[in-house]
Amino acid sequence: MASDKFTRIVDAKKVQHRFGLLVDEHRKFDMASSRLSGVDEEETEKHMVLDDILSQLEDVKLLATAKQSATSEDKNTVEQDGVYVREMAMQTLKRRAEASKVGEVSKKKAASEGRRNSLLSTLEKEGERELALRDKELEFKRFKFESDLKQREYEREERKAEREHQLALARIESDKISTLLNAVLESR
Repeated sequence: MASDKFTRIVDAKKVQHRFGLLVDEHRKFDMASSRLSGVDEEETEKHMVLDDILSQLEDVKLLATAKQSATSEDKNTVEQDGVYVREMAMQTLKRRAEASKVGEVSKKKAASEGRRNSLLSTLEKEGERELALRDKELEFKRFKFESDLKQREYEREERKAEREHQLALARIESDKISTLLNAVLESR
């Protein structure tokens, strides 16, 4: 978007840096203003816009961390399942080696099939438990995330209503002042 009136060259890096500075400056302003209790503040349009932008930035960061934590948890459970399967396989190999040393060839086949079936059923049960637990955790995280989003939306709406109320009061006040000034000017 080019303008003849604006001759300064701006690239994405400069814009991003300036945006970061504005956000940091506004956060410091919020921290300072929150310490001043009982003092009415005048909110400029810049502060109102930055408040909205900050709340949306926090929402985006929450979404990104939720996605990242979900993928890292999935990777961890897959790795743990792999370790468990390897351990079980090593145990069955050790048992087979011991059985072959003793010379129980016919009994070994029946026993190994029974162990294999019990191993499979154990793995299935463990997998089902893991899936149920993971589903419950994801459901809880989803519920928590949605409640946080609703809370932020409620706070955003509250701030908006407060700003509109302040603007209405400012308009009334300016109307009073202009009426008084007109009355004073007309009386002269």
